Amino acid sequence: MNPFKGSPAFLLAALIPIMLPQVMPEPLRWIWLTLVVLWALKHLGIIKIGLDGKTPLDDSSSSSEGGVADGSSSHRGEIVALGSAPYRFDEANSLSYYITLRNGGDDKTLWGVDLKRIALETPLAVGDKVALEFVGRQAVVVEKPVRNDQGKVVGHRKVKTHRHSWRATVLSA
Repeated sequence: MNPFKGSPAFLLAALIPIMLPQVMPEPLRWIWLTLVVLWALKHLGIIKIGLDGKTPLDDSSSSSEGGVADGSSSHRGEIVALGSAPYRFDEANSLSYYITLRNGGDDKTLWGVDLKRIALETPLAVGDKVALEFVGRQAVVVEKPVRNDQGKVVGHRKVKTHRHSWRATVLSA
C-alpha cells in the first residue's frame, strides 16, 4: 500500500511539524504532531475516528448494555427476535434486553435495558418493521456479579457504566 498515492497533501502535512519546530511553542508542537499522526493513520485506514457527530460505539463496549454495533445511531429492519437473555447470549453475563433486526439478509442484535422500555411502550412485536434510534447515554452505577474460580456468584460490586437511551418508530406492522 502506498501512503503517498495521489496525495501531495499527505506529504506536506507530514513535513510541516518537521519544518516548523522553532516557530511553534513546545505544547502546540506536540498537539500538532499528534493531530498529523492521527490524520495520517486515519487516511491509511489503520484507525477510525468518528468526528461526524455520531456516537462511535461498538459491540465490544464495556458497558453492561452492549452498544450500537456499527457506530451508526439509527437502525432499520424487521424485528426477528426480542426479549431478555444473558448479554451477547453468554451465560456468564447478566440479563439484558435485546432486539434483533433483519435488514436485507443481515441480522443485527442490539442490546440495552432501555430497549425493554421502548418495546413495551411502542409496543413492538416480531414481524414489525421498525426504526430504532440511539438518542444518547447517561452515567449509571450498576451491581456486577463477582464470581469465584468455578463461576459461581459470590457477591456483587458496584461498577460505573453508561445506560443507552433509544427511540422506536414502527414503520409497518
